Amino acid sequence: MKFTVPGTKPTISISSIVAPAGFFKEEKLNSGISYCHLTFSDNGIGFEQQYSEIVFDLFQRLHSKADYKGTGIGLAIVKKIVDNHNGFISVDAALNKGATFHIYIPATRS
Repeated sequence: MKFTVPGTKPTISISSIVAPAGFFKEEKLNSGISYCHLTFSDNGIGFEQQYSEIVFDLFQRLHSKADYKGTGIGLAIVKKIVDNHNGFISVDAALNKGATFHIYIPATRS
């Protein structure tokens, strides 16, 4: 909620799908494995796509503490959790247009 555009009603969309790796257009996935793809989209302040890798680094901030409170560990924790489940996370973003986070985690069936 802290990265909302002033005067704009914040919107967050969450979706998921489980499918074989070949269903997704993602080269990092291992063929022969099904993945759970979680998608989180918002209409917040976003950021320039060139920062899409460093936003997951520990203590990395794109804004000063005076602009937005926080420590810069939130997305790093999410990435660590996803990594621990043999998955990966990526983001598509645009400045002042929001961001969409993609999480892929191998799906297992009992």
